[in-house]
Amino acid sequence: MKQLVLFCGLFILLVNATFAQKRADSLLVFVGERIEVKKFKPTLAEGQIAFDEAFKARYKVIQPVYGRYPADTIDFIAYDHMGDPAFAKFKYVLLFLSYYKGQLYHEKYQYFDVYPTKSGKWASCGDPYKFDDYHRKAVKAVKLAFAKPISFDLSTLDAERIKQMYPEPYFVIKDNRAICVMGAYVNELFQVKKEGVLKARGIFD
Repeated sequence: MKQLVLFCGLFILLVNATFAQKRADSLLVFVGERIEVKKFKPTLAEGQIAFDEAFKARYKVIQPVYGRYPADTIDFIAYDHMGDPAFAKFKYVLLFLSYYKGQLYHEKYQYFDVYPTKSGKWASCGDPYKFDDYHRKAVKAVKLAFAKPISFDLSTLDAERIKQMYPEPYFVIKDNRAICVMGAYVNELFQVKKEGVLKARGIFD
């Protein structure tokens, strides 16, 4: 029983800490294009219990933001307690990865869906602190002109949910769709994580 508790504790520590390192040079941040995200069963030592689903992901590197990586495609492992990782729903995402014993792992739950703008930059819709309100600091949303209009279907949402997910002034509601008009570029989004979650995880001071 003591062995079971020990192995469970180690597994929880590794998975829920998202394998984050204590040094910023272990981190990779990039805009990636989804190639493949598929579930797999990791090999567990006797007595270990998997509390999260495990996924192998492959992405094309579209724009490096932080750290160095020698190839134009990148493979990593992601864990998610809720099932399929949320970032996998989008074609393009700003991703945060860390090395652990030579393997890249997704910083658990950390991502932004991003879209190309007319200026050639990448940006995300809405409040830049939409996932990080607890760590809110100085980054502000700006008006954006996307290469193609970015909008979201509202047909399955009630009024309260629409207000929560697509608030003004970041979105304009028209014809049962939420049209994105404000957001933040990837460098500012990285700053949000750097000053918030990634600092809390010990990656940045």
